[in-house]
Amino acid sequence: MDKEFVITYLKSRNYWWQTGTVDAADKGITRHEYIIKIQEAMGLERIICLSGIRRCGKTTILFQYIDDLLKTKEPEKIVYAKMDDLVGKIDNIHDILNTYQELTGIDPAREAVYFFLDEIHVQKGWQLQLKFYIDAHAKCRFIISGSSKTLLYQDASESLAGRIRFIDVFPLTFREFLEFNNVDLAELPSRKPHMDSFEGMEKAYYSMLTHKHRLMFFLGQYFDTGGYPEWFKIKDMPAWQKTIVDDYFSLILFKDIVSVFKVKDPVLLDKLVRDIAALSTNRFTYKGLSERLDVDRETLKLYLYYLQSSMMIFVADIYTSSKKAVEKRAKKLYFWEEGLRRALTLDRDDGKAAENTVAWHLIKKGRESKPFFEPYYWMNKHEVDFVYDAQVLIPVEVKYREQGSNADTQGLIEFMDINDLDFGIVVTKDIFKKEKIGSNMVLFIPLWLFLLVV
Repeated sequence: MDKEFVITYLKSRNYWWQTGTVDAADKGITRHEYIIKIQEAMGLERIICLSGIRRCGKTTILFQYIDDLLKTKEPEKIVYAKMDDLVGKIDNIHDILNTYQELTGIDPAREAVYFFLDEIHVQKGWQLQLKFYIDAHAKCRFIISGSSKTLLYQDASESLAGRIRFIDVFPLTFREFLEFNNVDLAELPSRKPHMDSFEGMEKAYYSMLTHKHRLMFFLGQYFDTGGYPEWFKIKDMPAWQKTIVDDYFSLILFKDIVSVFKVKDPVLLDKLVRDIAALSTNRFTYKGLSERLDVDRETLKLYLYYLQSSMMIFVADIYTSSKKAVEKRAKKLYFWEEGLRRALTLDRDDGKAAENTVAWHLIKKGRESKPFFEPYYWMNKHEVDFVYDAQVLIPVEVKYREQGSNADTQGLIEFMDINDLDFGIVVTKDIFKKEKIGSNMVLFIPLWLFLLVV
């Protein structure tokens, strides 16, 4: 351990030990949803882990919670360390706690000290090191973050089973994007309506209808910029697109994937990501994609796994009860972050952007009630873009164009008849209505409203 470095680092990084406050630049705009989730999880006496794609706002949320703690806790009992900064400077996490005790005289084993360890996955053996304090019944608490959820789960699955609570952090939802733009959403109902409640959706629609044109303006901007919070510091489109390609894309690809998973062919991985960005929302087979990239299927599957674990892409299986059918049938590719996808491809297809954005908003919603929620699509004679299977089973079709038609509902109706359902959703550009088609009820809802209420 480089003890002098660690001492200097802890003193300078934890400036609130002197000031008692977190700087505004570190706090950013509060993402209340995540602060509430952390507050609720703190009562469980478990390690809390924020996981999500790099630069989606995890570090800022940590600082926001530090700011929240400073209202009731002693500043010196709140400790932040970015594990990237300490690579090669410490041997393990114990070095941080031991140095902290020497600096302050406070014993983390005996007092409720809050340790915020950012990007924990770069510290080898982190799970066993934290387990030591759990097993010793130390009173200190750990709030950690990492950019590879799957890797974090794997690391924690044995050593910390039942002792860690994961909180998924996503890029800004459309609702958050509006809040960051100071759009007043006070007229929306205080509670989001259930997806299958037409009355709730109707109330939300009419409460925001007078703001429709402004909301659609920001929706177009949201397609272009995506949901990375740093856009609000740059606010220049050419500079922003260069930043997310040269900085964000490179960091995610090479620091969170190539480095962590020891990828043997980073050039192939780079090509795969760019192909997926172009193919987003399309169906694919392992055979077809492996031939396209001239790579064997097992390598392709492994690289897709790496990309999914780092939340750069997600893959939707076909909705079926047969596991064999799932493996053999085509899957759908999605790119998590629409702003990054557009910057990589220069593709401004709003229809594709709409489906991509609907998909990840539904995944976020699904994981709030079902931690291992998986995305599905469905295809028989006709196709359904997305099958939401969490608290309720609802088929969702995205038709982002000026006018809809009965052809838009054929997949929904077929799916509902086969699965004995009576409700489905068509996400539109500017149509809001409820329509009975046979014995089936279909809700047509504008995208700007759908993203606000899911």
